[in-house]
Amino acid sequence: MEWEWSLVDPLVDIEEIILLCDENYGAESEGFLTRDRGLYRKNLTVAAAYQKFDRSREFLAVAKTVPGYKRVVHDGFVDLVTAKPEIVGFCWFDRGGFTTYAPEEISNAKFHHVRLDLSPRLRVRLINEMIDQHILWAGDWGIPVICSTSIRGEHSAFMRIHEKRGFKVHGSYAWIRTKDGLEWMKSQQK
Repeated sequence: MEWEWSLVDPLVDIEEIILLCDENYGAESEGFLTRDRGLYRKNLTVAAAYQKFDRSREFLAVAKTVPGYKRVVHDGFVDLVTAKPEIVGFCWFDRGGFTTYAPEEISNAKFHHVRLDLSPRLRVRLINEMIDQHILWAGDWGIPVICSTSIRGEHSAFMRIHEKRGFKVHGSYAWIRTKDGLEWMKSQQK
């Protein structure tokens, strides 16, 4: 499976992102958060529109399957029809986070969502690409620290991906200095 990354289009991608989140991750917040599609739609749309004018504040990107053709059989005849690109994952990062005990700005990962029906290999590849984008975006905008978290009940594999890339993992939190993340990425290009 091949995919292409693009910034979230507020007029095209929002509904599919909401469905992906509900279908794959909605149950993770059951019992302690009340999900509100209207609020989520508003927040996604506003952030995506704002990003079109100022890419330094938040970063939202989607991975969509590469447009192609699929075979469809109708009444014994085979037709090739255009396959509509589908979202296989999306990521959302922000900035402006701070702890109460340190002066460095933190970029927080709001979402690393991938379709759970993909093979584990493809999910890991997508997540690694999302982490690359987070590190590069934070580096471009001078944000010194990156934090990635998970609310999932089972988050050990997600945290292991971060750990292999040099993040310090504490429970469901993974931290790295942006410069260290950039150095790790450079070391992988050799």
